[in-house]
Formats: sequence, C-alpha cells, structure tokens
Amino acid sequence: MRRLWSYIILTGASLVLMGSTFTNVFKKSTSNIEYSDGRELVFRVSEKDGTELEEETDSGKTPAEIISSSMIDRLEALKITNYEVATESYDTVKVILKQETDTNYSNIQHLMTFNGSLALSSKLDDFLVNSDPSEKFITKDAYMETKDNYPTVNIPVGENFKNLYEIVKQYKEDNNTDAAETSGEDENATTTYNLYLWHDYEDGDTFSQTQSGSEDYDSRVAEKIFMSFDVSELIKYEDENEKVADTLTAYLNIQDSNGNSKYEASEVRKAFDTARYYVALINSGSLDYKVTFIYSNNVDAKTELLVSVDGIVQWSSTLRATLICILIIALLLSVFFRLGSLAVSTLSIGSVYAAVASIVLFNAEFNAAGLIALCLVGLASVISGFIYLTKIKDEAYRGRTIKKANSEAAKKSLLPIVDINVVLIIIGVFSYVFGSTIMRSFAIISVLGGIASLILNTVGLRGLMWLATNATKLTGKYSVFGIDEKNVPNVIKEEKQTYYGAYADKDFTKKKVPVGIIAGLLFVAGLAGTIAFGVIKKGQVYNNGGTAQNSEIFVETTSKNTLITEQSVRSVLGNIYTYDKDESKAKSLTGQIDDVVYKTREDVGEDDDDVIKFTYYIVQLNTKIDNSTNAYYLEEGQDPSEKIYSKDLEGGISELITTKISANDTEATAALKAVNVVSTQQPEFAPVIWGTLVGIAVSAFYLLLRYRLSRGLASLIVPLGISTIVAGFFAYTRLAVTSYAVVVIPAIALFSFFVSILFMNRERELVLEDKAQDKSVENRKAIMIRATALSFSTILLVSALAIYIALNFFGFGAMGNTWLFLIFIVGVLATLLFNTTLFGPISQLFYKLFSKVNTEKVSNFFKRKKKKKNTAPVRSAEPEERTFIGIND
Repeated sequence: MRRLWSYIILTGASLVLMGSTFTNVFKKSTSNIEYSDGRELVFRVSEKDGTELEEETDSGKTPAEIISSSMIDRLEALKITNYEVATESYDTVKVILKQETDTNYSNIQHLMTFNGSLALSSKLDDFLVNSDPSEKFITKDAYMETKDNYPTVNIPVGENFKNLYEIVKQYKEDNNTDAAETSGEDENATTTYNLYLWHDYEDGDTFSQTQSGSEDYDSRVAEKIFMSFDVSELIKYEDENEKVADTLTAYLNIQDSNGNSKYEASEVRKAFDTARYYVALINSGSLDYKVTFIYSNNVDAKTELLVSVDGIVQWSSTLRATLICILIIALLLSVFFRLGSLAVSTLSIGSVYAAVASIVLFNAEFNAAGLIALCLVGLASVISGFIYLTKIKDEAYRGRTIKKANSEAAKKSLLPIVDINVVLIIIGVFSYVFGSTIMRSFAIISVLGGIASLILNTVGLRGLMWLATNATKLTGKYSVFGIDEKNVPNVIKEEKQTYYGAYADKDFTKKKVPVGIIAGLLFVAGLAGTIAFGVIKKGQVYNNGGTAQNSEIFVETTSKNTLITEQSVRSVLGNIYTYDKDESKAKSLTGQIDDVVYKTREDVGEDDDDVIKFTYYIVQLNTKIDNSTNAYYLEEGQDPSEKIYSKDLEGGISELITTKISANDTEATAALKAVNVVSTQQPEFAPVIWGTLVGIAVSAFYLLLRYRLSRGLASLIVPLGISTIVAGFFAYTRLAVTSYAVVVIPAIALFSFFVSILFMNRERELVLEDKAQDKSVENRKAIMIRATALSFSTILLVSALAIYIALNFFGFGAMGNTWLFLIFIVGVLATLLFNTTLFGPISQLFYKLFSKVNTEKVSNFFKRKKKKKNTAPVRSAEPEERTFIGIND
C-alpha cells in the first residue's frame, strides 16, 4: 500500500510543483513580434542633395523599395528573428519589430539611417576615411567573436591603418601631451594614446568638437565617435619580433547590475546584441538616399500577446489551447491505461516544462516554430509512455503477473524509447546547424526537451511503474492498468495466449502496389513542384498571402502654429466619398477610418538655432484605396451638383485630399499611401529543408545500426517521401498559408520516424522470438505482415493523438497558427496511410535483394590468403605416426 501511495504522491506533487511555478518560468521567456507587442519605426526617403525625389528610378523600383532592401540586409545582420518591412508610396518605409528596450530601438533607428562614412583618427585630427580608396583602412568585413564567453568586435585592418598607428606611436614616444588622453587625477592619473573610430564622418569634423569643454563643442559630432583603441594594446609578438596587430579588437563593457563578478544571462545577451549592432554598423556601407527617422508607433503582437510588459502571463488562446490539450490527453490516457496514465501524463508534462525552461536558459525567442517543437516534445514523451504501457499489456496477455509484466516491459521498451527521443534530438541538432535564425527555438526545444524526455521516460517512468506494479494491494488486478482480464491466460492451467491485439489478423500491406504507385507519383510531383516554385518565386515555395495592407493618409505640416487638427482632418475626410462604379453607393471616408495617430518631431536646420517642427496626422484606413478609386467631395448641406470629382483633378483622390487639407493651412501636405509589405522575415525554405534532409539521413543511419540494413534504408525512404509529398501538396494548391509553413516539414518527418520505430521494434521482436530462426524470404515476409498488424493499434492510437493535438491548436489556438496545424494533420494522415502500407514491403524488398548476396563470398574476397609456412620435409628412417580420431585419444 505504501508503494501505491508513494506513486500517487510523487506524481501529484510533481504536477502541483510544475503547475505552481510554470508562470514564473514562462514569463522570463522572450518572444518575437508574433507573441510580443512591438514598435513600428517609420522613415522618410529623400535625395542627399536636397533636390526633389523622383517617384521611380531607372531600374523600375521606387526609392522606398531600394532603401527597404538595404534595411532588410541590415536587420538580418542583427539576427532579428522576426520583423516586417513595408513601403508606403515611393518615399516612406516602415519597419515593425518586437518589443525592445529604448536603447535597442535607438540602435536600430541609427542603423537604418546610417550612411557609411567610417573614419579613423588620432586626437590631433590625423584622419583616415574608409570610403576613400586611397585612405581605406578596413580590409574585410568586421565580425563578432566570443572570448571567455563574452563578445568582442573584430575589425580587420590593412597597411593604411598601420601608417596611422605609427604616427600615434610617435606621439607617444615624443611625449606629445596634446595627442594624449588623460583620465584620473594625481597619483591615479593614467595617460593613453588612442585611435578613434568615427561613423557618419563629414569633412570638417574635428576631435575638439567632441569635447564638452571646448568652444566649438557639437553634441552631434560628439556622438560620432563610438570606439577607441589604445595603441599600446595594438602590438603582438611573433618570434620575438614586434608587429602591429592586423585586427582591431574591441571588448564590450557589460553592465553589471547585481554587483557580483558573474554577469546575469540578460546582461551577457545584451552585450552580444550590442556587439552585433556594432558589427552591422561597420559592415553596413552607404545608402543611395538620405533616410530620416520621422516617428515610431506601438503595435500589437501579430499573433497574440503571451506575456505583458509587466511580466504577467496572459490568458491567451495559446495558453488556453495548451491547458485543454493536457486535460483531454490525460483523460484519453486514463481510458486506455488507467493507473499507468498518471505516470505518463506527469512525465510528458515534465518534458514540456523542461523544454520551456530551456528557452529561458538559452535566451531563445519563443515563436511559432518553438510551439511546434513543444508539441513534438510532448508527443515524443507520450509515445514513449505508450510503448512502455503497451509492453506491459502484451506481457500480461502472455500470462505473466503484473509485477513480472512490468519487469519484462522495462527491458523491452528501453531501446525503442531511446530511439524515439534520439531521433527527436538529431532533427533538432541539424535544424540548428542548417536552419535559419528563426529555427533556433525549434532546435533548442527539440534537443533539450528530447534529452529531458529521454531521461524521464527511461529512469523516471521505470521507477514510477515499479512502485505501481509492485503494490501488494494491486496484485492480480489487471483492470487497474487497462488490461482485459478475460484475455489473460492462466498459466497454472497451461492456457495459451489467445489475444494478440484488435488487428492481429489483418494484412495492411495487401494494397501496397496501388498505394506505392500513388505515393511514387505524388513524390515526383511534390519534388518537382517545390523545386519549380522555389526557382520561380525565388525561394518562396509557398503562397504566403497578399503583400498589400490597408492604405493610410499622411497629413504633414511644418507650420509653427498650424491650423490643422485631428478634428479638421476628420471633417475634410468625412466630406470625401468613394465608390466602385455605382455613384449612388458611395461611402464617406469617415466610415473607413480605423484610427488617427498624432506624431511630432523636431529637426535642426543649417543653423543650430533653427528648429523645424513637423506635425503628422496618420489616418489609418480599414480598406485599400488608391488614385484609381472613384471619389468626390461634397460638404454637408451642399447641392449635389457642386460635387468635386477626383477624376477632374490631376492627382486623383490624393490631389483631392491635399487640396482640401491645404485650404486650412497652406503649409500642410497630404498624401494617400498604399502600404505594401516588402519583406516579412520567415524561415527560408532552403535552409530548413537542408536541415531536415541531413537530419533524416543521420536518423536513418542511426536506425540502420539499430535495426539492420533493410529496415534502415526503409526508414530513410519513407520519411523523406512523406515530407516531400506534403511539401508539394501545399506548393501546388497555392493555398495562402502562413510564412512558417516550412517549419512543419521537419515535424512531419519526425512523426514518420516515430511510427517507423513502432513497426521496426515489433518486427525485430518477432524475428528474435522465432524459434526456428528461419531466415528465408517467405518467413520474413510473414513476420513483416504480422508485425504491421500487431503494431497497427499503437500506430493508430498515436496518430489519433497527434491529430487531436493539431486539431486542438487549430480550433482553440491563435488564428495566426491555424495553417501550421492543418499542414501537420495532412502529414499525419499521409504517414498513417503510407507508413502502414509501404514501410514493411519496402523493408522486405531490400531484405529480398540483400538475401541474394552471398555473404561468405564477399567476406572471403576481403580476407587475406594466409601464406603457407615452408616446413622442411621430415627425413627419418622411422615410420611416421598417423592420427586417427578415436584411436589416438
């Protein structure tokens, strides 16, 4: 009885502990813009020389589109896992990012507007300008490196740098105090001779302008110096010869908030982000246009908010779907396995809990790919429990007691449980190696969650089930573990096993030929489709939906005392009516306004005292309109004959809006801008697919070592084929799916491996149990058919569970992720059909081919022929003794 209570208390206490601490763990995780509120940064594009900006360049692109491409490259350099870049008209670019600190936003704003012009100088204004070929000092791209677990920024430099170094070194030898930098006072005073790295350098900038006490101090110039290097540290020694370093290395100062010698993870992560910023800044180069930051705006999470700004876990659709999923799965397990379900449920929740903790530990950003990985970790753990508890049932139906059945199940389930979780870890590893930045959370959760599941289901499950099955009160009570006592033979009465499973007499491979032909055709079509659409769409195999968003109207003025107000803007727009063809169905723009955002900014003119104030009213519409939209202006109470039609104006509706807005303020301008999404960062198809392919190959090689050649080759072909078929299905149908659709492909491959392992383990057991040890092709075929039948009930149950998990998040989860789980459902159904029907026959085909190979001849071919020893002939007059078996003994 004590063992039973120990079992219940351990599982119950574990569930209470995880439930009570989950929110504290999860709220420390970080999310990208999918699950976190963010900010919209808006930039204005103009000509560098102040001339009027052309709406279209010779290349056919607008200036905004050209600048947006550069911004995308710079965001990629920062390793930002999710962003959105959009153009508005021909002169405005939007960048939407996740919630960050003001410092990070400031860095990103600066990087987006940064126009190159790096320079290196001494304190006495000996300048090298990197944009000038004759003075270029950076030879290659800067890069980040980790030294002692902290980041450094490394800048490769060439001969021009060494010339400047010699100049500053000479200042030091001459003790030129004007070229020195002094810090501290009296005995603590230190003197250094530095080189200074500038950005946005312009002719006429001097070092004295950066010193706050100087007469010509300029705060804008002071901000341009962002790194300095002590010449004393720029020497290295090789073979006792002094040489100037060929790389400038900057160590970042990490802000220590806890007062300890050990930095917190958040502080180290911030240092790495800052290092990436500096590397991106140094490598960014120049822009073709002048880019000005005009305003920022807070935006809601694209999918939904999981954790609020103040660290409170929200009652989100994702959280609700997760809790419902846990509850329903626990109930389903209790129906099939009764008391044993408590251990499986507890350890599966523990595996997911550990996976969530791994996100916090490694500072990975939680995203849709991470959500898929969490589902896979939970599924792998549940399948591990299925294997163990199914083995207990199988052993009980052989006539063993519960205690003995558990002992045998612990032995027989160990290796397949290891296989399930090792494959999960392998796919995660190669998703990290080959996948894009956005796959990092998928990889970390898969690897660390897989390790947790492996440990819990090999050690923890065995221990808990020992407590449950060794409880004396449960001796002989098979029904407590979901075992039908009527099917348990009485060994004392010498009864034989009669029950082998609900589908033991079925042959699921009868339709292998037609199903194989269909699978082959779908595979070829899927492969051709993904390649074709990848080439045509430049890597975007799937249709990720439209790129146009609702339009906006920008009202801008530089007046000091503007007469433009939100009310006046709304009043003018309320008198503008739009319609398709039928003028009688015209609608006022008032009903099409979603929100009006008010923003201001100040800019300094050529004279520092000349401050220009810019005022913006951004009218966000809930529809898409442009200059081709029919519209007219009519004030309330006016005669309909006095309508002013946009088609009578040169600029269409844009001109109509501008004319009426500027009637209140001649300094005001208005522009109707269609918002077009240029790029939304998403997992690139090729890297994710490469990671999946390599993961499949390595997993198949591992299974080949475990289950021999024929099964190992089948485990390579089937997951590869199913993944390609599903990928091709959504490429051909052109259904508008989420940009994350590709992350489901490794998940489908993983599920196919899970099902394959269930079959291979069962077939391997039947081969080992074959007393005749008949290795003939006919006998192996019979064993294959029987193994498919015996494993089908477990495969069906696992597939139903996987489909339920997907349906749960499809129905109760966030709308933004519905397509992901729909694709997974298609993959599970394809796995159930093709894996059950074709895996065994494919394995059998390879066995038949390899059985024709004469292994003895092959092995003898590689064996070296032993040289005969040259023995001298026996020369003796005595007769030789001959050996006769049985006589000489």
